Amino acid sequence: MKELSAGEAWSYALKSSSTSMDIEDINVLKTLEKLLGKTNVEGQLSEIELLKNSIDTQIQKAEEERYKNERLYKNLGIIVGLAIVIILI
Repeated sequence: MKELSAGEAWSYALKSSSTSMDIEDINVLKTLEKLLGKTNVEGQLSEIELLKNSIDTQIQKAEEERYKNERLYKNLGIIVGLAIVIILI
């Protein structure tokens, strides 16, 4: 096995993992590929902190989407249940 740079290893790990992340999430993580091993430790730490902020934003969006879908499915279940009751009566 050939030796990989940190960025190449990160890219390989992203490609070989199977997750439920959407394309926006993967693109945020791909930015780290370009940063790893390119600057000194302080530079990398500051870039990772910026990436962490982007990931926090993505998490907040995902939680809002989950809340919206949760309400939708709950209401849909109630409506379908009422429709079945009406049909059976």
